[in-house]
Amino acid sequence: MKHIFIINPKAGKYDLSKKVTEIVEKVLNEEDYLLYITKGRLDAQVFVQKYCEEHQDEEKRFYSCGGDGTLNEVANGVVGYKNTSITCYPIGSGNDFVKYFGTAEDFLNLPSLIHGKEIEIDLMRFNNRYVINIFNIGLDADVGDRMINYKRLPLVSGKGAYILGVIVSFFKKLTKKLKIFVDGEMLYSGEVTLCAAANSICYGGGFYCAPQASVSDGLMDIVAVKKLSRLKFLRFIKTYKKGEHLDREELKDLIFFRRGKLVEIESEKPINCCLDGEILKDSKIRIEIFPKLLKFIIPKKLQND
Repeated sequence: MKHIFIINPKAGKYDLSKKVTEIVEKVLNEEDYLLYITKGRLDAQVFVQKYCEEHQDEEKRFYSCGGDGTLNEVANGVVGYKNTSITCYPIGSGNDFVKYFGTAEDFLNLPSLIHGKEIEIDLMRFNNRYVINIFNIGLDADVGDRMINYKRLPLVSGKGAYILGVIVSFFKKLTKKLKIFVDGEMLYSGEVTLCAAANSICYGGGFYCAPQASVSDGLMDIVAVKKLSRLKFLRFIKTYKKGEHLDREELKDLIFFRRGKLVEIESEKPINCCLDGEILKDSKIRIEIFPKLLKFIIPKKLQND
């Protein structure tokens, strides 16, 4: 087994590539691992794809050392290749995907991760790009666009950058006019404040938009929130953050929830689309689920058996 560490030096607030290297050197023998420091956006995906192509018969595991954006690139790089699995060594700002299984600290125990359990998980696909965690549009995508600029500020955590993005976005237009279809049927047409197609449970540094989601059920959890006044939004966001919004009877008329395999969304103009924390713009959106497309490693300490 070859252990390949893809380290993003720009993940999180500080460059932790040296620290990660030192930890790997203490745990693994030199011939058993490879370290790669990314140089920019999509570099992780390019390197992973090239390595997989050149070592197709080798049993290999990629460790995404960064945040959800780095994990997205590594996941996109390995799709379609055999003898390959991935996992996450979370040193990014939000590290939301691993919260489905446990805590970031659980995944930072490298010996436990090396001896982890392999499971098969679903991936979503937007256009030609796979999404491992959550695809979202609306206010939260606008927040994510702003969050990119805020998370480098001194003393601002990933969660803090998200909250700061929420505050700024709060004084802008809160809604998007959308048509949302799930498996060919209209879910909603009108003004939407938030909308997410989720493979996992949370994003934005711990906002649990889809608390009931499963990464291996072959379905996406689709959550759409209708137009809210600013006062109602302030009350709602606390519930949304905790993942309690689907259980509140008083919110039933504001929230649309459905599970499905295909989501299609139409907008009058290009809008921010946030996939695993990365921002793109589009006006016609199509998201599909691909069951058990990826082999993912969870730490030994989180195994049930």
